[in-house]
Amino acid sequence: MSLVDKIWKNRDAIAVSMVFCSGPLNYAIRDGIGVAPNSSIFSLLFMFGGIFLFMPFRDLNKLYRNDTPLTFLALVYLFMTIAYMFIYTAEYYLPMAIKIYDSVVIFIVLYFLFYLSTVPESALRFNFLRYSILIGFLGCTFLLVYAAMNPNFVVGQRLAISFQGESEMDSMGNPHIYGRGAFFGIISSLIYIKYETKKLYLWLTYFALIIFIAVLILSQAMSSILSGFGAIALFLWHNNTVYTVARGIRKLFTKWYVWVIAILIFAKGIDFINKNQAIIELGYGVIERRLEKLANTLLPTDNSDDLFGEEVVTDQSAEGRVETLGIVKEALIENFENGYYHKMFFGHGYYALYVDVPMVEVYHSYGLFGLLLFLIFFISMIKYCWMEMRRPTSIISQFVAYGFVYFFIFTFTNGLIIDYNRWTFFIMVCRFMPTAQKHLIKLKEKKLELQQTK
Repeated sequence: MSLVDKIWKNRDAIAVSMVFCSGPLNYAIRDGIGVAPNSSIFSLLFMFGGIFLFMPFRDLNKLYRNDTPLTFLALVYLFMTIAYMFIYTAEYYLPMAIKIYDSVVIFIVLYFLFYLSTVPESALRFNFLRYSILIGFLGCTFLLVYAAMNPNFVVGQRLAISFQGESEMDSMGNPHIYGRGAFFGIISSLIYIKYETKKLYLWLTYFALIIFIAVLILSQAMSSILSGFGAIALFLWHNNTVYTVARGIRKLFTKWYVWVIAILIFAKGIDFINKNQAIIELGYGVIERRLEKLANTLLPTDNSDDLFGEEVVTDQSAEGRVETLGIVKEALIENFENGYYHKMFFGHGYYALYVDVPMVEVYHSYGLFGLLLFLIFFISMIKYCWMEMRRPTSIISQFVAYGFVYFFIFTFTNGLIIDYNRWTFFIMVCRFMPTAQKHLIKLKEKKLELQQTK
C-alpha cells in the first residue's frame, strides 16, 4: 500500500487527530521554522483543514448518532448564546469582531458535529492513536530541540518557541499550546500502551510518553500539569489493581539491566548537577520567583504602613483573574441590594465581562438561567466520562473520557467559554460517549442477581 493510499484510508483518523494534537507542530512550522504565516487563519486551517477537505468524500447516507441527551444539551446552550448575541448584549457598541469570532467558533463546532456524525467508531481506533502520538511527538520534539539550540533559553524558563520580545508573554510564547499538545499525547500513549502487544511499538511509545511528560512539565502551564497528572492518576486507578502494580514493580526490578540503567542515570545526574550548578540555581530562581508572584497575588499582605517596605511583585495573569472575580462579586452584591433580580437570573448580557474563568463568565453574562443550562450539560458529560473510565467500550471513547479531564480543569481556571478547542472536544464527548441506559441495565441486572442470591 502506497503512502497516499494509507493516508486516504486513515483520513478520518488524521483529520480528527489534527484538531486536538497539532498545536505544537503548528507553532513549530509557523514560529519555529518560519515557513508559514503567523496568523490565526493559518492556525485554524492547519487544525480544521482536514475535516473540510474530506467532507465531500463522506457517505452522507449514513449518519451516526448516540442516544444520550448530550448533543441536545450542547445545541441548547449554543443556540442560547446566539440568542443572547443578537437580543441581549451587554453594550450596544460591542465590537463586531467579537460577534464574528464567536459566530465562526459556533459554525466550526456545528460543522464538526455534522462531520463526526458521518464517522463510524471503527474509523478511530488504533490508527487514530498512532497518528495522534506521531503528530504530537513531532511538535514536542521540535520544541525541545529548538529550546536546546536557542541561546536565549535558560533552565527554569517556560518552554516555548519564542524567547524574545518586549513583554513577558512574548518572551515565553503561549505555554498552554504546548501543554495541551503534550496532554493529548500522554492520553494517546497510555491508551495505546494498554492494547499494543508488539515490543518495538511499546518501547517507541514509552519514549514518546517520556517526551510528552517532559514538555508538559517544562511548559509550566499549571492547569495543563494538573490535568495531565490527574488524567494519569485516573488511568492508573481504573486500569490497575494493587496486585498488578506490585507484580509490575517486582518484575521490573528483577531485571539486571534495569539496575545498570538506574545506576548510570544516577551517576550521570550527579555529574550533571556538579558541572551545571550555576545554571540549575538560575532555573531554581526563575521557578521560585514565579511561585512567589502567585503567592503574592493570592495571599496579599498589607505593607502600606511600612515606608521602607519593598515593592511586592505579583503574577499579572492571576492578578487579572482576581480583579475580574472581584468585579463579578461586586456586581452580584449590587444586583441583590438594588433588586436587579433580572440580572441575577438572566445575567448582564452577552460578553458582559471577560472573566478568564469560564464557569464564572457563564454566570455573569447569562445569569442563573445560563449557568443552570451549562451545569446540566457539564455534569452530564462528567457522568458519561466517569462511566466510560469504569467500563471502557472503545478506544475513541476512552480517549474522550480521559481527555475530558483537561477541559474539566480549564472550565474552572482560564479561557473563554466560547472557544473552538473547548467546544470541539465537547462535541467529541457528545458523539462518542456510549448510552447510559446500557450501563443502567447492567447495574439493574447486577442488583437483581444480588437480591436473588440473598
